[in-house]
Amino acid sequence: MTQISGGQAAVEALKAEKTEYVFGLIGSATMEMFDALYDAKDINFIGVHDERTGTHMADGYARASGNTGVILAGQNGPGTTNLVTGLAQAKAAYTPIVSIGGALATGHVYRDAFQEVDQQALFTPITKKTWTAPSADRVPELVQEAFRVANAPRKGPVHLNLPRDVLSTQAEYGPILPPKSYRPVGATAGPADAISRTAKMLADAARPVIMVGAGIKNTGTADRAIALAEAFNAPLVSSPGHGDAIPFGHPLNAGQTGPRGNEVASRLMKEADVILALGTRIGFNATFYSYDNINCDAAIIHVEQEPTAIGRYFPVEIGIWGDAPTVADQLRTEAEKLNNRAKAEAWTESFKAERQAFLTRRDAEADVANSIIQPSGLFKTLRDVVPQNAAYTMDAGTLCLQATDKLNYWQP
Repeated sequence: MTQISGGQAAVEALKAEKTEYVFGLIGSATMEMFDALYDAKDINFIGVHDERTGTHMADGYARASGNTGVILAGQNGPGTTNLVTGLAQAKAAYTPIVSIGGALATGHVYRDAFQEVDQQALFTPITKKTWTAPSADRVPELVQEAFRVANAPRKGPVHLNLPRDVLSTQAEYGPILPPKSYRPVGATAGPADAISRTAKMLADAARPVIMVGAGIKNTGTADRAIALAEAFNAPLVSSPGHGDAIPFGHPLNAGQTGPRGNEVASRLMKEADVILALGTRIGFNATFYSYDNINCDAAIIHVEQEPTAIGRYFPVEIGIWGDAPTVADQLRTEAEKLNNRAKAEAWTESFKAERQAFLTRRDAEADVANSIIQPSGLFKTLRDVVPQNAAYTMDAGTLCLQATDKLNYWQP
């Protein structure tokens, strides 16, 4: 047993989670944590000028690395309220973030104390879960619980309030060890009957389309989605915002679909007779919830690890509660047993020709000569000069919505 402060214990728990980076802004409410971070040579503290910025940085780090983003708001009240926009965004994007905020000393709650805000109530609706540590001895437990919940499917942000007295109080702790695994026991592989029926529907389809989303991109399993598409000779489209789910250069990649996608991918969705939605909500950006953007007569097979997302916006023929890359592997294996996989050949060859013509026309018609910079010329120039291993980050607005499909994403 070792006697240390709650703030030191919090940092020891971050170490146990193999945390490499903590983004944040120093404040007096969490000074014990910052003292411990100063001595934690294996954790890099990235100081920011505004907690909102730091939250977006933690979000971007989590998306790019596959690790958990950590943001520390050092001051209660205004320091923590600045986290709201970033955490709300992370929740919408299912980004795993552990947000830690200094909080009012427990003895001062409900007394109109300096910078008092009900942080428990504030963060509850914009996170997967919010906790307030009741005592110093509970700090490591709650930090580990925060990482576990943030990384359980579907992933997302969580918030932990650490009151001033909890961080300063000394308590005895045993070894703070990393947990063995966060992977829950539950739906992973699809049921055999559903896999068999889906494979037959794809094999028999004249106009099949495979739509991929974050379930493929965030797991880094483009190769498994591609192997599935090749097995059934089916075009791949991606939901908006996930244009990097499949490498740009693959011949079966049509790009992003929907009102914010391109005309080729969008036509595929409007004319397909069978749509396999693989790790995607088939949601607002892809469809505007309208059959104007998806064939109302298409048979939809919806694969999702979040059961409430299956068939939420469009009725499905088959719903498979499962992990997108695992189900993709199952379907590819099933395809090897079928002989009728060439039925879609005319559809797919026509798509490839249309896609190539579209890309050629897009470059040829780009306005690069106008003295007032035009979007088409800007995007063509970027496509020409940006390295293939570049990562893009985009704000909102019309230009950025256009950019989601007008730039070429070669890597996830």
